[in-house]
Amino acid sequence: MNLDALLKPLFLYTGLLGLLTVGSVYFATHSGLYMLGLTGVGVLLVVLGGGAVGQMGPSNVEHAGEKGGTNRVVSNAGLWSTVETDTSLRLTHLFYGAGVSLWSLVVFGVLRDTLV
Repeated sequence: MNLDALLKPLFLYTGLLGLLTVGSVYFATHSGLYMLGLTGVGVLLVVLGGGAVGQMGPSNVEHAGEKGGTNRVVSNAGLWSTVETDTSLRLTHLFYGAGVSLWSLVVFGVLRDTLV
């Protein structure tokens, strides 16, 4: 698997969009309760994205010599969708949820005195 292909979605969803979401909620509300809720949503997205990535059914792997199989073993481990898109929805959930969770924790740690 080419890890360089993961860098763009990692920086986009975890870095930029996660920071933009958390920053928008912080500047709009200055509320610790909203930050806590946003952290929970981020963790939920990570669980949904990571759980979907970890699922691997019989349709994701073909073995050589089996009926209908090919001469090679093909496995995408659920990371990449079979539909031709730039980034799968599962990977988007995983990275975006991680970004929202991490940036929310940064706001709790650094700006806790300004939260209401």
